[in-house]
Amino acid sequence: MGALLLFAAAHITPAETITLSQVSPTTTSPNGIYRWLDAADQQLSAAFRNSFQYSQASVTVEFGTPSPTFRGTLTAVGLKPNFAYQIKLLGTPGTDSNERIGLAGRWWQQMWLGASWSAGWNLNNKGDGTSPNPNDLTYFETRDMTAAGSPNGKLYLYTGYLLLGYFITDAAGNATVPFAADSSYHVLWSTTQLTRSAADGPLVSASFDPAPGQIGYDADYPPRTVSIFGEWERLPAGGVFPKPGDYACSLILTEESFHGGLAYSGGWATTMGGSLQFRILATPPGDCNRDCYVNILDMLFVRNHLGQDPTSNANAKLADVNADGRVNILDLLAVRQHLTETCR
Repeated sequence: MGALLLFAAAHITPAETITLSQVSPTTTSPNGIYRWLDAADQQLSAAFRNSFQYSQASVTVEFGTPSPTFRGTLTAVGLKPNFAYQIKLLGTPGTDSNERIGLAGRWWQQMWLGASWSAGWNLNNKGDGTSPNPNDLTYFETRDMTAAGSPNGKLYLYTGYLLLGYFITDAAGNATVPFAADSSYHVLWSTTQLTRSAADGPLVSASFDPAPGQIGYDADYPPRTVSIFGEWERLPAGGVFPKPGDYACSLILTEESFHGGLAYSGGWATTMGGSLQFRILATPPGDCNRDCYVNILDMLFVRNHLGQDPTSNANAKLADVNADGRVNILDLLAVRQHLTETCR
């Protein structure tokens, strides 16, 4: 019986689906302005600018819950063509979900001005990538400061959000994107702007050759290949997971503006969003591959990373089961001690 448990089947979670709808472009930023340049900074036509509405697009998100990692697939039809988007989880201030999302991602801080909240700003000191980072320390130090007349009795209002993925649509504005909340990104960049470091997220590339008559264009542009990546917010990419628990939050799409200074560059407008609920399960010690079972596969996982520096990559971090900063025989013994344990 014990031998059978060592090879237990992979954790299977029921699938749920939500449909996103158009939301205000200023949902996450008071400077949310729509962008009318594609991912290569090529201008979309005046006719398209005057006619396009996100309410015409169809975006669904399928995800599994409960699961050790929030993951799913986003399917989009009719977004802007050849266009870069961010996938984010967005919390509701004052909730447990909001705090867990912020501690895995970023913080938007607003201050009570006596009659209203300020427009707000991002906390931008991400430190060396470890958690808690300097932004988290600011959050912990100021979250309970009081202010007379404030709707929540506090001086500051914090909204947590997690940029967990990104993509570029095709010439029709369509995309099918598998995603997982296992990374935390600061913002997106094109490789023409910034050189990707080994610590950043993976490259996403797209090639396109816009011409008059194609959706969104009235000019003949030269063929382009564009590559984008997520700048790290927390490290390592592929090894940052929101804490276990029940989540009630939103999933949103944000236009990537690439810090552009051109006409029509936009300002990180929020486009579509939807409410969702899911549960992230606590994985047992030694569940290196996060499949909810500690078994021989986890011992093989550790063996394959013996001698690696846990700070060098996400898998090595997971293989450092006893968190002593080394991947060695002690981690294999730690996995052995937890064999047959499952998620809870």
